[in-house]
Amino acid sequence: MRSIALAAGLLLAVVTAAVGQVVPHESAVGGDAALTYHWVRSNAQPGDCGCFDLNGGGISGSWHLHSRLAVVAEIGVEYARNGPSPATSLTLVSYLAGARYALPQPWRHGPRPFVQVLLGVGHAGGGIAGAGDGTTAFATRLGGGIDVPVSTYFAIRIIQVDYDLTEFKNTTTDRQNNLLLAAGIVYRWSP
Repeated sequence: MRSIALAAGLLLAVVTAAVGQVVPHESAVGGDAALTYHWVRSNAQPGDCGCFDLNGGGISGSWHLHSRLAVVAEIGVEYARNGPSPATSLTLVSYLAGARYALPQPWRHGPRPFVQVLLGVGHAGGGIAGAGDGTTAFATRLGGGIDVPVSTYFAIRIIQVDYDLTEFKNTTTDRQNNLLLAAGIVYRWSP
């Protein structure tokens, strides 16, 4: 719990400092909403990998604080019918918020790369969730992606790659180092 409070306080300080740096003529009012498919490569048990795949999706929204900086909120749900052991299921639900930074692009209407840091909590259920079913733990995603505009207001998120860390209880490290790949559609209300 202390790490969640520390991370939230750090994020608030960074966003507050960034808002203080906004120059009125540089601000870009608006944001976007995205609906994405998620594939997660997870490792529930340390040692012999215990790796398995989860599939699901997410919905996110962002609001620009500056032409390049935005705050982001995301809810994601991923599911595995057969996790590390047969006949057991796992559902992960994450509630995350953080900051996104749009990388400079040398072209005006081409792909729009970004990086982001999201912090929050994850909830696991379904029979193989850490040391018990129905647990809640710290979660974070660090990564980025590329949005390719297809019209004034719509874009395709062709790829998003995130390091997806969760801290559910297990028998040794209480940490899962996951890889999340995502793709989807983005609606922008600030072209």
